[in-house]
Amino acid sequence: MSRLHLIALFSLCFLWMQTLQPVTVAGANNDPAAPPAPEVRVVEITPKPVSLSTDIVGEIRAYREVDLRARVTGNLTEIRFQPGQKVKKGDVLFVIDPGAYETALASSRAALAQASASLARVRQDVERYKLLLPDNAIPRQVYDQTVSQAEQEEAVVAIRQSEVERAQLELEYTTVRAPFDGRIGLQKIEVGGLVSAGQTSLATVSTLDPVAVHFALAENDYLQHVRRMSGPDAQRGQERETGDLPLQLILADGGIYREEGAIDYIDPEINPTSGTLGVRAIFPNPDGLLRPGMNSRVRIYYAQLEQAIVIPQRAVTETLGNYFVTVIDGEQVAARRPVRLGPRMGDQWLVEEGLAAGEIIVVDGVQKARPGAKVNPVLLPAATN
Repeated sequence: MSRLHLIALFSLCFLWMQTLQPVTVAGANNDPAAPPAPEVRVVEITPKPVSLSTDIVGEIRAYREVDLRARVTGNLTEIRFQPGQKVKKGDVLFVIDPGAYETALASSRAALAQASASLARVRQDVERYKLLLPDNAIPRQVYDQTVSQAEQEEAVVAIRQSEVERAQLELEYTTVRAPFDGRIGLQKIEVGGLVSAGQTSLATVSTLDPVAVHFALAENDYLQHVRRMSGPDAQRGQERETGDLPLQLILADGGIYREEGAIDYIDPEINPTSGTLGVRAIFPNPDGLLRPGMNSRVRIYYAQLEQAIVIPQRAVTETLGNYFVTVIDGEQVAARRPVRLGPRMGDQWLVEEGLAAGEIIVVDGVQKARPGAKVNPVLLPAATN
C-alpha cells in the first residue's frame, strides 16, 4: 500500500470519529434532573404532663377467708343459713347435738357443788378448832391437819370449777357461729352427719368487701421503681410512697373497675425461685362485682411528670441495643440522634434524654430520611402523633 493510500485511510477514520461526537446545543444542561426530596411525616416535640404507670397480672382473692371446723364431736342437727348468703359476725350457722354436753355440764356443776360443801364444812372445823387452841382443848396436830384438809378441799373446788367452765365452753361450741361479717359458701356436710372435732370441714366464710388482689412484682421492675422513687431525676416530678400509690384494676373484658385500690402488704424478701416480690392490694367491693378467682391486671401509677417528652414508638429505631430517632433541622436535613428511653405507655415511649422541646422528629418514613439528606417534612397534628 502506497503512502498516499495510508494518508487517505487515516483521513477517512478521523472524519468518521468526528461524526460520533455529541452535538452541543447552546444553552442546554447536560446533567440529569435531581430527584425530589423524599416526603416524611414529622411531629414537633411538646412536653406535657404524664402519669407513669405499669400493668401487672393479678389474682382476686377474698380479703379474709376461714374454713369452719367444729371444736366438739357430735351429730349435726341444724343448718341455719342458705349457701351464698351474707352473714354477720356471731350468727349461728350450724348446731351440733348438745345433749351429751348438757349432761356433762350438769355433772360438773354437781361435782362442784359437792366439793364446795365439803370445803365449807372443813372451814367450819378450822374456825372452831382455832378457838380451842389457846386453852389446849384440842391437840395442835388436829388443828394443823384440819387446815391442811381445807387447803386440799380448796384445790378440789378449783378443779371442779375449771371442769364446769370447760363443760360450758364445749356446750357453747355445739353452735358454730360466723367469725366475721362476710359471705358463706356451700355446706360440706348435711344434717345427721357426724362431725369430728377439729377435722370435719363445715363451710367457708369469706370477706368480699373489700377484696384482696395478689400480684408479683419482678425484681428488675422493683429496682427500677425504687430508683424512680428515691433517685435524683430532673423529670421525676411528684412521686409518692409505695403505700400511697393509686391503683386501678383492669378487668378481664378490658374495662376499668370504678373503685381505686391501695397496696397494704409487700413481702419482706424476694422469692428466690421466681425472682419476684409478692404484693397485696385492697379494693373496695360494695356491689359484689369482684369475685375470688377472677383474673385481672393491676395498673400502678407511680409518678406524675409535669414536663415529659413522649414520642410514638414508630419514631424509634434500635441498633445493637441502642435507640435512635431521626431529627430534622432548620435546613430540612435529617440527622440520626441517640436517645435514652424510659417506660412504654401504650403505643408511645417516654424519652428521658436526647430530645428537647421544639425539635422536629420523623415518625413516618424513617427509612427514607437518610442522615445528611434533605427531606420534605409534613407536620402531623398533635392528636395524631
